[in-house]
Amino acid sequence: MEFLKEFLGDDLYSQVEAKLKGNDNVKIVNLASGEYVSKSKYDDKEEELKTANKQLVTLSETVKKFEGEDIEGLKKQLTDSQEKYDNDISALQTTMKKMAAVDAWLDAHPSKHRNLLKSQFDLEKIEIEKDGTLKGLDEQGTTLAETYKDMFFTEQPQAGGMPQGVNPKTKDPGQMTMDEYKAWRANK
Repeated sequence: MEFLKEFLGDDLYSQVEAKLKGNDNVKIVNLASGEYVSKSKYDDKEEELKTANKQLVTLSETVKKFEGEDIEGLKKQLTDSQEKYDNDISALQTTMKKMAAVDAWLDAHPSKHRNLLKSQFDLEKIEIEKDGTLKGLDEQGTTLAETYKDMFFTEQPQAGGMPQGVNPKTKDPGQMTMDEYKAWRANK
């Protein structure tokens, strides 16, 4: 309270000091020094500090989980796995297209032992061109038809009729969605 003496003078200061002596309800502080902070501001800062400490503990525990791990190695593994997955999916899609084409060829050339003939096609020798056409399928089919003549039906459908074994309501397998194709194959 000594800082008030300069502003109030000795007489007035003595009177204020005498009035406030023993009074615990009034406290006089010089706010100009910046040392005083209101209780609400102090409480707010204390809560911020507690929150920050909790976050530090959480982050510290998270970091401990990854101690000794090679993060760059894990990233590389993830990238390699994604690349392998993409390649496998692409290869599977290509194989499925080739198998659908073989089924379509066999639909166009009805046979007695379809699954046996289907197994004779070498999918590795069938290539899918950029425009979506297949190279090597007809050559293999023609060779099979010549080699196993007795397995193919030689009867021609009657005029106006459908080829033997083909339902007029069936969609061309090459034009089917995967789900339609699976249902169609399950009924064969």
